[in-house]
This record gives sequence, C-alpha cells and structure tokens, in this order.
Amino acid sequence: MGNKSCIALESSAVMDFMSTNSDQKEEMELLLPYLNVSDVVTLMENLSRDGEVCAASKSTNKACQETYYEERTDSLFLSGQETSLLSSVKYGTTKELLQFANQLADAKKHLHQCLQQECGIILNQMLTIREGRYQTDTDVLLFPWKMTYRSIGSEFIPRGAFGKVHLAQDTETRKSMACKLIPVEQFKPADVEFQVQFQHENIAELYGAVLCNNMVHLYMEAGEGGSVLEKLESCGPLREFEIIWVTKHILKGLDFLHSKNVIHHDIKPSNIVFMSTKAVLVDFGLSIQMTGDMYYPKDLRGTEIYMSPEVVLCRGHSTKADIYSMGATIIHMQTGSPPWVKRYPRSAYPSYLYIIHKQAPPLEDIAEDCSPIMRDLLVSVLDKNPNQRPTAAELLKHEALNPPPEDQPRCQSLDTALLERKRQMKKELELPENIADSTLCASEESEMQKRQRSLSIDLGALAGYFNLVRGPPTGEYECE
Repeated sequence: MGNKSCIALESSAVMDFMSTNSDQKEEMELLLPYLNVSDVVTLMENLSRDGEVCAASKSTNKACQETYYEERTDSLFLSGQETSLLSSVKYGTTKELLQFANQLADAKKHLHQCLQQECGIILNQMLTIREGRYQTDTDVLLFPWKMTYRSIGSEFIPRGAFGKVHLAQDTETRKSMACKLIPVEQFKPADVEFQVQFQHENIAELYGAVLCNNMVHLYMEAGEGGSVLEKLESCGPLREFEIIWVTKHILKGLDFLHSKNVIHHDIKPSNIVFMSTKAVLVDFGLSIQMTGDMYYPKDLRGTEIYMSPEVVLCRGHSTKADIYSMGATIIHMQTGSPPWVKRYPRSAYPSYLYIIHKQAPPLEDIAEDCSPIMRDLLVSVLDKNPNQRPTAAELLKHEALNPPPEDQPRCQSLDTALLERKRQMKKELELPENIADSTLCASEESEMQKRQRSLSIDLGALAGYFNLVRGPPTGEYECE
C-alpha cells in the first residue's frame, strides 16, 4: 500500500508540473526527478478496470490536444561576449541570426524594460529594412491567410503550439512570405535553429526573425496551399495518389534531417505545408539534434495523438519516432481523423498516452479502402518496436510510394494536377474567376464528391492561378 501511495504522489506531482504555466515552471524544477512517465503508465494500469482509463488520467485533459515541449535554458551557439543584436533590425548571417535567437531567449524576461524599437536579423535581401526598422503596415503587410475553398473570414492558418501564422508581403519588393507570430515569453532558440542550420527543399526556408511589441515575427517561405490539416478539414480525406505525393516529399525532408541526427518530434498534418510544386515541413520548436544513437528526454515532446510508444515511455528514442508519427499522419490523411479518436472518443479518454502504450499500433484505424501495398507500408512504419521500422531512405524506395506511371495520375505538381482536373470538370468549374466554395455547400456534398474535388482542384487553383496575394488586404480582411 505504501508503494502505491508513493507512485500516486509522484504521478500527481508530474501531472501538476505538466499543467503548470510557464511563469511557475522555474519554481517547479525540483520536480524534474519525479518525471517518470513509466510510473504514470503503471499507475494507470493498476487502477484501470474493464478497459477504461482510470480517473487519474483525466488530470491530463489540458494537455490532450496541445504540444508538449521542453524549455531550453542553455545557449548552444552563444559563447564569449558577443555584441548585442537587440538594438535594431539589420541584414546578417545565419550565425548572427542564431546569436540573436539565443540573446533573445536569455534576455526575454527583461526585454519590456529596455527595448524601444524593433530588433532582429534578416537573411533575405527581398525584405526591405529602413533605418534599422522593419515595421508592420509600413514596410511589411500582415493579414489573414484566406483559402480559396473557404468562405471569407478572419481565420488564421495554420495554428501552431504558440502563435498564429499570417500572410506577409514586403511593401517595396512585393515579396510574399509566411509570418509566424510567437509571444516573446514563449520563444525558444529551437524555433529558428534548425531551419537556419539545415536547409533543404522540403524544409521551409527561414528569411529572418524580428522582435516587435513583445512578439517575435518569423518570416519564412510561404506555403501557397496551406497545411494538410486545413486541406483535410475543408475537403475531407485525400486520395491515395495524393497521399503518396505528400509522403514522398516529407520523407525526403526527414531523410535529410535524420542524416544529421535531428529528430523533428512533431510530424503531423498541421506541420506539413503545400507549395505549388512541393510539400515542406514547418515548426521546429520541439526538434533536437542527438549526440548519440538515442535521445533521453526529460519530458514528453510532440503532439500526443501522433506519438510513438517509445516517446510516451520517456525511456529513450531515436529518429524512428518521426517514422511512426509519419504513419499516424498517413492514417489521418486517409480517413480525415487521427488514429485512436474514432474508437476512443476524447470525451471518454482525455489522454491517449495510456492507450498508445498498451494498444499501439493503431492498425484498426487504417482506411478500409487502403490498397494492400500501402497497408504493408503502414504496418512497417507503425511497428511498436522502433528497431523494426524502416528508415526514411528505405521508405522512399518502398513499392507503395513508387507505383507504375500508368497507375499514377498526373500529380507531379499541383499545377499539372489542376490542369488534369480542369479537363474533367469543364462544365462544373471555371477558373480562376469562379471557384466553388466547399464551405457553403458542405452540408449537401457527399464524402465521395469531397474526395473527387480534393487536392488537385483547391491547392492547384491556389498555387497556379492565385499565387498567394496580389496586394494589401481589403476591408474584408480584419487583422488583429
């Protein structure tokens, strides 16, 4: 009885720590030695009955849809007494941008007392700096990102763990970008480190970082088509040839990262963004670079529903954790829902950690119309034993991702996909003036119609004809 009480006490401390806000975490450092998720899982197992998760798991309700992260207090790239970069906005090198990120993280508690104007480092000359400033509404326009297949509104896409993403445009050069806004108190060096250090065609390029009004503005390569999650919410599940197209692009990015011993830690639909001819990874705030073959975390990293079993246990994991998350993401693209949620509703299971630990892999969640060869791929990437999962490089050679040309519709780019679809639907669709808005007819549209309309129309139209935005926002766009 004494041991069970001790475990319960430790678990209570862990759950309190995980739900503590950022202002209190410094006082909670003494609880880190108790952060052993395996004890929590054991407690859940001992107290559960008839397949139901015990009441203790309900304390994780606040975290069930959020991203776990570990605050970084060390400066990886700042050594010695470098010159302060917190005085103005200027063009600089990648090294200076890394130094700026670390200086910002070290000084963010006192920034409100000492900064009177913007400061930051810009890498791209297409962003116009004037007299050490890069001002919103003067030098750069920020406004909500409107998707062609949604009704006009003030929604921002995609939403990350912290902050919002806007569409940005330089007023002089007309350069179009994405701009992620992160409150300075939630900014971490990892938010910029990996995009700056590891450049690849399937990783969104970072153009610069600017601090203004206690908000960090990260300017980066724009995804004209929005995120996969937005696509799924608007048009329903993707067709298999579209899933193949997306998966190959993301695996190329993961293969590059994994070759550098980098774990992304947050592969999911909202972190995959469409360009006109490619898909890219975004949001590296949880990423780490391993110094050995395994990474031993102090806490959970990732978004719960896509986590691998070994990540849930916090006993050490490798780049294979990203492979599992990619498999969970494929299921989401197939079905329109993440694994587990249909069989275990959130109302009854506010935390999926115990379910993932006990019941992975989620093979029952694979789409019914999944081809046998794609099912074979999913079985391999979702293997509970990470050592049995293929690498990203091996998956790129998998038969499921390399169908014969005659079986692969024209989806070499979203533009060609659009042209193919346009020929099939001349009477239904007139581009670019008259694009059907799926939000308005969602109640009358069948699932099959959604899937037929899918990626090739919406994203192709946006990439090939609208090409982001052509000018400043009109009165229909209300910026915050």
